[in-house]
Amino acid sequence: MAGGKLTPRQKMINMMYLVLTAMLALNVSVEVLDAFVLINKSLKQSIETTRIKNKAELSDFARAASENPEKVKPWQAKAEEVHTRAEELYTYIQHLKVQIVKASDGEDAPALEADGLSFDSWAIEGKDNTDVASRILLGDGDGEAYTIRKKITDYKEFLLGMSAGNAMVTESIHNLLQTDNPPEASDGMRRTWETQFESIPLISAISLLSKFQLDILNCESEILNHLSSQIDASDFKFSNIDVAIIPASNYVLKGTEYSAEIFLAAYDPTARPTLQIGGKTYQANQTGKITYKYHAQTVGPVNLKGAIEFNGPDGKTTRPVTIQFQVAEPNVVVSPTKMNVVYRGIENPISISLSGVPPEKLIPSVTNGTITRGTNEFLLTPGSGNICKVSVVFDGKDMGGMSFRVKNLPIPTPRLEGITTKTATKGDLMASQGIFAEMKDFDFDLKYRVTSFTVSATIQGYLEEKTSSSQLFNDEQKQLFNRVRSGQLVAFTNIIARGPNGDVELPDLTVKVR
Repeated sequence: MAGGKLTPRQKMINMMYLVLTAMLALNVSVEVLDAFVLINKSLKQSIETTRIKNKAELSDFARAASENPEKVKPWQAKAEEVHTRAEELYTYIQHLKVQIVKASDGEDAPALEADGLSFDSWAIEGKDNTDVASRILLGDGDGEAYTIRKKITDYKEFLLGMSAGNAMVTESIHNLLQTDNPPEASDGMRRTWETQFESIPLISAISLLSKFQLDILNCESEILNHLSSQIDASDFKFSNIDVAIIPASNYVLKGTEYSAEIFLAAYDPTARPTLQIGGKTYQANQTGKITYKYHAQTVGPVNLKGAIEFNGPDGKTTRPVTIQFQVAEPNVVVSPTKMNVVYRGIENPISISLSGVPPEKLIPSVTNGTITRGTNEFLLTPGSGNICKVSVVFDGKDMGGMSFRVKNLPIPTPRLEGITTKTATKGDLMASQGIFAEMKDFDFDLKYRVTSFTVSATIQGYLEEKTSSSQLFNDEQKQLFNRVRSGQLVAFTNIIARGPNGDVELPDLTVKVR
């Protein structure tokens, strides 16, 4: 029930539902049933508010699409598809709620309203009926709850695809549309997601279905906001516009051409600027970029001035353009892509270029290591020594090179999932999933995975140690966490992580329980 960008009101409703469900396990009183009616009423109000907000968001898409169809129409189509899927699932659950009321109070139940799709919770006569909801939603293992779970799971996968990997949106959807089975009970009994409807009062089942509807609409809102942010649908203006000039190189060889792409920073593909320079006019392509070429004939600095014209918010706008570059004789440049050292045991990307010469015509070599040609760069793998030198040959001539220091890969830093300080509560430890290895402040994207570690703590005067053979805490370690007391130290030792060069031992961790 937690997760997502819920309002304080919605969070309170969820908390009230949990508390009242627990009270139902002890005693179903009139007061408790009436409390569920209040919850359902609050959920209904939140649902209506969210539906209004989502419809307003769709209206913004329509308005933006009318102003700039080429840019907005594809995003509007996605937004409409999200809304359609949400409404289909919402309506399906609403029909189920009406079906449950009719099964309890009859086809002409007093609680039903004229539209046939809504009802007054206060007027339901069988609020305390614990049979109807279970019969409809569970049946003999083929009830509607199984269909609800499948539909919510499909809706969730659809929305995750729309989120395009946005971490915050993805996390929100995962939390709101949770359909996993609950963990195994202490008595060994395994329950399923569907069994939450088992033998609960009718009004409780209706409130739970209303909560699902609110979660569905909140997820719709998350995705609509995400899609809107991708196109800036509410604002179609340029601000702080400047000219960007991207040359193929700032140095060109005598007798070759200078080449540069000139375009508007923060440009829109539908805006097509023009460049006037050297007595000629250049038109932007379909991406909004202008390609300008200059034939270099003499060595030395080049300084060109012109103007770029484009359609701004206030009509035609002109900005000055200055192009400066140096025409030079050939000079080899070898530089590391990531840093000024290379690391042993991995492929280090390095850039090798010679002004005016295509990279495929360069022949590099290296002492104390190997070098291969990658997609857009070269990959250097050092040997066992402390220094390696890269040399470059072009057209049979040695063009020079550069020496690099060779270092071993740094040891990753262990981190407890969800815990960033050296103190934690027992609840923090119980909630943490395990130990992860991080490469802090390291430019390479290297992945290390913890394969084993030991947890130790002193319990009633005796040191107890429990070992995991993965990066996750096992049941024995969780039980050990549960037995520690405030002020005690919990140590994490013998942490082994596997990386590109095999297994390494990470530094120990110590957490004080507060």
